[in-house]
Amino acid sequence: GGGGAGGGMASPPMVPSPPPTVGGGGGGGGEGAGGIIDADVAAEVAAAAAAAGIDTGPLDAPMGDADEVRAPIAAFQDQMINPDHERRRMEEAIRADSMAMNRRMAFDRPTDGPGAAAGSSDGEDSSAPAPAGGAAINQLFAAPEYNEPGPYYQVIEKAKSEGKWLLVNIQQAEVFASHALNRDVWSDDTIKDIIQGSFLFWQRDDKSTEGDQFCQYYQCGHQLPHICVVDPRTMRKVKSWDGRKWVESHAAAEYLFGFLDEFSMSRSPPALSPAASPSMQPQAAPPVTGSGDMKLVGLDEDMDLPPSSAAGSSAPQAAGTATDTATDTAMAAMPPKDPPCEMPEEPAEGGDAVKVSLRLPSGQRTTRRFLTTDPVEQMFRVASALAQEPLGLIDLATQFPKRSLRDIEGGMQATIKQAEVAGNMVLITVRSA
Repeated sequence: GGGGAGGGMASPPMVPSPPPTVGGGGGGGGEGAGGIIDADVAAEVAAAAAAAGIDTGPLDAPMGDADEVRAPIAAFQDQMINPDHERRRMEEAIRADSMAMNRRMAFDRPTDGPGAAAGSSDGEDSSAPAPAGGAAINQLFAAPEYNEPGPYYQVIEKAKSEGKWLLVNIQQAEVFASHALNRDVWSDDTIKDIIQGSFLFWQRDDKSTEGDQFCQYYQCGHQLPHICVVDPRTMRKVKSWDGRKWVESHAAAEYLFGFLDEFSMSRSPPALSPAASPSMQPQAAPPVTGSGDMKLVGLDEDMDLPPSSAAGSSAPQAAGTATDTATDTAMAAMPPKDPPCEMPEEPAEGGDAVKVSLRLPSGQRTTRRFLTTDPVEQMFRVASALAQEPLGLIDLATQFPKRSLRDIEGGMQATIKQAEVAGNMVLITVRSA
């Protein structure tokens, strides 16, 4: 009876009824059936876990035992990127790009293979040695030695730390003006002094990786060679020029001096720059209506001033009259001011004539021709006529190197050739009398 009652318990669906148990009461039969069911479920769980590749361990292990908690995975260190290897890879890529640019920019290249013409972009296999004459020509048209070899952003950081502008020149091998810049401008001693004193120089061609990226980012256009100045503080292009206007060294010196006169790294970034403050313009004075005299309102118009006040008001006028008389007497006693020199005749172009750029105290610039045999005094006379000041008050000086032309060897009688001012910028200053 007890066994039958135990065997009559409800079974889960799809599970066969347990066989009758031998012996025992109703409680024993029910306990045996439950054990069989648990075993079947455990077997199914184990089979599913095995099919999924999960190691369940012994099924009869007690759950939630604190002594059986899995030990933590031991800490370890690994390296996903090797910085030394990455740095070497970048250096090799930069070196390969520079070598390819040098091959493209070579002026005289071998003529017995592809890429022989100057500026060809597919001359990567031109490894044949150039003849001696070709090597000399290539050296004549080579990039300047002060060209920064590093990547653009590295040069930007260097310029920022040194407080200098970044002068960028994007070349195109097919355009002769690019080669003329290397030969006539960047190799000029005056230009070299100006650039090394106030700029860092970064030259690339339009087919190099960084040159192409620069042209796209700063929108250089198709008028190459391209010359511009970048502010390293804001990475903004401050000023740009068509490089074909720089093919003469004296013109390049004027552009550089003009830029340095207008902009300075010691001042805030230029207007319209992301780091600059809004420009504040002075407001105009309010218009004056009427006669412009001040009128006191609120006083009794019929009130008479005492005699002492009248005497006091007349005293300043008398003092002012005496002062004006003394000033007029002092000016009359001064010696008359010497007149400025008349403008000498300018020699014709060619022959021994050289060009010298003169900058007036007002900032105006003019270019004047002189004969190499003319004395330096001739330049002083021209400066006196331009500034409309006496010859004795005129001083002339060069910036790079900085020297006064009055103090050079030979003085005013030294020749223009001895003064070494051809193609240079000469500053005109007027001394106080």
